[in-house]
Formats: sequence, structure tokens, C-alpha cells
Amino acid sequence: MKRVLFLGALLALGACGDQSALPPITTLSPEKANVVGAGYSPDGSRIYWWQRDGQQWALWASPADMSAPARLELTNLWTPDLVWAPDGSRFAVFASNGESMPHAWLIDTAAGSTPRQVAGGEGLQQPVAWNRDGRRLGYVVVAGESVIAMAVNVDSGTPYRMAPTETRPHVGFWSPDGSQMALQVVDQGRFTIALADSVGGDIRQLTTEGFEALAAIPWSPDGTALLYTSNRTGADDIWLLPVNGDPGRQLTNDVRADNAPFWSPDGQWIAFFSNRGQQSDLWIMPATGGPARRVTDDVLVETLIGWRPGTGELAYTTGQTTRTIWAHALADGKEWQLTPDTAQAGWFNLSSTGEVMVNFVRGGGVNDFAVLPIGGGEPQVILANAGGAQARWSPDGSMLVFQSDRGGSDDIWVMDAVGGAPRQLTSWPGSETAPRWNADGTEIYFRADREALFGDVWRVPATGGDPARVTTTGTVNVLLSVNRMSQVFVGLIGRGQATFTMDLVDADGSSRTLWDRSIAQVVGTSPTSDSVAITVFGGSAPQAMLLPLAGGEGRPLLPAGQTGQAWSPDGKEMVYRFLVGEAGDLGILTLADGSTRRITETPESEGGTEWSADGTTLVFQRAVPISRITTANLTKLLGAAH
Repeated sequence: MKRVLFLGALLALGACGDQSALPPITTLSPEKANVVGAGYSPDGSRIYWWQRDGQQWALWASPADMSAPARLELTNLWTPDLVWAPDGSRFAVFASNGESMPHAWLIDTAAGSTPRQVAGGEGLQQPVAWNRDGRRLGYVVVAGESVIAMAVNVDSGTPYRMAPTETRPHVGFWSPDGSQMALQVVDQGRFTIALADSVGGDIRQLTTEGFEALAAIPWSPDGTALLYTSNRTGADDIWLLPVNGDPGRQLTNDVRADNAPFWSPDGQWIAFFSNRGQQSDLWIMPATGGPARRVTDDVLVETLIGWRPGTGELAYTTGQTTRTIWAHALADGKEWQLTPDTAQAGWFNLSSTGEVMVNFVRGGGVNDFAVLPIGGGEPQVILANAGGAQARWSPDGSMLVFQSDRGGSDDIWVMDAVGGAPRQLTSWPGSETAPRWNADGTEIYFRADREALFGDVWRVPATGGDPARVTTTGTVNVLLSVNRMSQVFVGLIGRGQATFTMDLVDADGSSRTLWDRSIAQVVGTSPTSDSVAITVFGGSAPQAMLLPLAGGEGRPLLPAGQTGQAWSPDGKEMVYRFLVGEAGDLGILTLADGSTRRITETPESEGGTEWSADGTTLVFQRAVPISRITTANLTKLLGAAH
């Protein structure tokens, strides 16, 4: 199939639809701000958010109009959600103090209060919800080889199991009056919903299909129903499940994904995100069902904060990280831009023959794969509406492998690099992700949640055939990389008493642990395949390390906060990344003597670097992240709906 010339207009950013029909919006944070995880106090008087502070994320607070922002004493964001006590006097976050793995931390809203860890012990401990008494905090523990719903009395520090007789992995959510408990149950990779009494007894299964994922705050304000999403039809839809035994009701039914539902304070409305219109936007609909109404209509990326208490406003963050791909000649420092400013260039991968594959993101889960020479030129689309991400060249540059939901769920696909119809290699109802080629391009490794608590590594012939299971622990959280010897690095959750381990797995499934002290990411193996560069997390800043594959202690490669990006083809140098304010710049480390030299010095943020095969050129992504706190006044929109 002849490559189709890239149409810049197809990816051009611009407003969509009739903007006059949308509710009025107010932007609270500065236009060029980059904030995440914002949340209001229960009375709506104050707002809290995370913002980059040097090499760390820091928590900030302000009156609701953001008139007097103040930095709080908590850093090292893990997940940004704020879990509020009912009376608004305190909230819990999932964070680290820089000296330990992330746990549940409690923050009192009183001025001058010091954050304190509320649940000790091994494993990850992520806060989920409070009991109505405001003294008991529910959290989930990932330890051993299971997921357990726990609770702790925050005054005494005494933890206990929320559902002591439930043996399956589960997460617990108290009802608004504290008399019942909803359980998100995971059983052999299937997600179902169960109901228990206030102390976790008398468990009753509510769903059995295996596709039901509870909302982040599942209970209706009156405690009569649960909100969840299901992809039983092939696309995510929103469902309402009465707890009195009546059957669940499907509230949305669109060919695109509807997800992340959120109750209004009075329980009359549900806010959610939808990809309908080929872009992700914020919508609302009556909780009883009925037509959905659009709140946003643009290519910006929104993240829901929630309904602002005591007002008719819906709060969210909105912004767009502008991403372009650049090349840098090491001999003379010359740079040239490979992709236009008008297109969102997501993932890219450089072939052994000097071609750059770029995943252009058009919004709403719609992606196009395009190829262009490293020296520059017009991108040529080889697969439109790919529905996937992170396509990777085969070792000889003749094929691409990628994951895509074009078949209804995430599966593994391959295609010829010159274009043509893609071929589906997996078709299970679960998710198959993170495909990686083996050394000679004959097989593809991937991660699947089939018959597993978290996931396992599988492999499949590149020409098609039955996949074969490689690991059987069920605890593979992420497939990190494949090295030149057709071994695979994997990240595992909860093996024994360790929170995370990084293992090297052989094709026959045998493995050995390389790192078990904290979370680690693989940068890459040396060209001689005798060592691996990793980035480890858990301290005050990420740390670049070099580990010998034959075993033994590793050594730091760079000062804390400077992280490796990619080995040079000859193994003598490594690109690394460091932060200057909120921006990331690139440098090159000479491994023999530890000397460094800076490559970029811009107000933008560079990263995701790859070397050309001849070692003369670097290709990288340049990004400008923007995320602002915004409110939409729904008073008129909700009034017109009655």
C-alpha cells in the first residue's frame, strides 16, 4: 500500500462545535500554569492542588478563588487525589516524605499543621474513602500477592481489615451513612461488585459479568445506588446499580468510551468524560438517564475536579501539552524540527534505518501513525485512526508492533512498515499491552491480565499463532523492556514483603531479581549486554543507577534528580535529563570518566531521547505542559434541562 501523504489540516488544533451553546467558564489559575490533582474542601471554601517545585511536586492551598496560594509541607506526589474527611478538617493523600515508599498521609487543614503518616507496615497503602464518623480512613494495601481493603482509626493508629472474611483481592467503600460497604472485587482478572454490611460481613455478590469497575466515589449521596463503568459491549459505558437487589441500568450507550463518572452533591446529575466526537470532553446527564449534555468542546485535555459544593459550578483542570519531535546533530549542535506545531506528536520510535515513526494524537483516542526521515520531510501516514499507541519498529525496520483498542479492547497488532492492513495477534476480552520485539524480530513479548491478578508476560510469533505464557506469578505490573538477548525486564507488585521488584525473565519463564529496594524503570541495556541502566524512585529525587546483569551491587551514574535517557550505540555515552525549574533539559554523560556536557537549554521541556544507529544524531520530544484550574457555571444548563 502506498503511503498516504500527511495532511496537516487533519491534525490542526481548533475549536469544535457551537461554543455559544456551552456553559460560561472561568479560569482561576494563571494561563501558563501546570497544576494537577486539584480538589475543593467539602464546604467549597478552599482549593488544594499539586504543582511542580524544582525536582518535586509540592502541595498548595488557597481560598477557592486562588487569591492567596500557599505551599504546604508535603512533596513527592504519587497520585494527586485528595480524600477529604466529611467535616473538612483534614484529608488524606497518597504520597511520600522522600524517605519511604508512598503511603497514606494525613493533613489537617489548620494552619501550621504537620503531615503525618497514618498507616504503617509493608506494601503500598493508598487512601480510598472515609467513614461518616470522620475517624476511620479506608485504604487499600498492595502487599504479598494480594490487594486488601483496610481501615485505620486515625486517632489511635489501629488498623484492621474492612472485610475480614473476603479472601479475593478487593477495595472497600463505605456507604454515606456507614451502614454498608461496597467492594470492588478482582477474581482471576475479572472485576465484579459485592456488597457487605458495615463491618465487612454478610457479603453478597451484586454483579458477575466481570467488567464492572466502580467509580472513584461510587455511592449515590442517598446511599441507594452505586455508579460504575463496564466495557461488556466493547466500549466503556456508565451504569447505575441499585443496592436493593434490582438489576443495574445502563445510562450511556455510545460507540465511543464514556468513563470517570462523578455524582453531583444532590445526586440528580452525573458528570463524566466521553470520547464521542473523536475527542475527550466533559459531559453531564441526569442520574435517572436521558440525553447527555456537553460541558466542554475542544481538543484541550480536561481532568475532572468535581462539583464545587454550594454552587452550580463544575470544576476541572484543562490544558494542552504541546508536543513536537526534534533532531539534534552532535557534531555541530544544529537542531531541526521534524513535526509541525499544529500537530500533537505523542510517542515516537526511531528505526535502525533512520526513519522516525510518530504517533500523532487527534484526541478522543484517535491516533495516526506517520513516518518521516530523520533528516526531515513531510510526514507520511501509514495507518489512519490507529486506535493505538507506542508503535515500535522491528529490529530490521520492516514491521511495526503496537497495542490498539480498534478491535474493542486493548490487543496486540502488527503491520508492514510501508503501510497496509494491520494484523491482529491477540483477541482476548481483557487487555494486552506493552508489546516488545525479541532480539531477532521473530516473536513479540507483551503483558496480559488474562488469568492473573495484575498481569503476566506472554509471547506470540510475529507471524501469528497461539500466544504462550512466560510468567505465572500474576503480579507483573509493567513490562519494562527487552534486551538484546531476548530476555525481558518486568516490574512486579507485592512479591513477599517487598513492595516492588524488577526482575530479568528468560524466555522459559525463569527469572532473577535485579532490584528490590524501590520502584525502578529501565533506561536500557549496554550494547555489550553486561549491564542495565535504571532509574530508581523512593528517595527525595529519582536516581540513575548502573546494575551488572551478572549480579552484584549497582552504582550511581548521576547526581540525584538527573535521570538516564538512552545509551549511545557504542556504549560510551548516555543521554540524561535534568530539571531546571519545571522544564527538563538534556545532557550527555561520558561513562568512562563521568564528565557531562549540556545539549539543550530552552524554556521548553525535552525528553524521550533516542540515538540514531550511527551515533551522530539525537531525536527527542519537546513539550510545553499547561494545565489550568477552570470552573463551568452550569446554572443555566441545568435549569434548561428541567
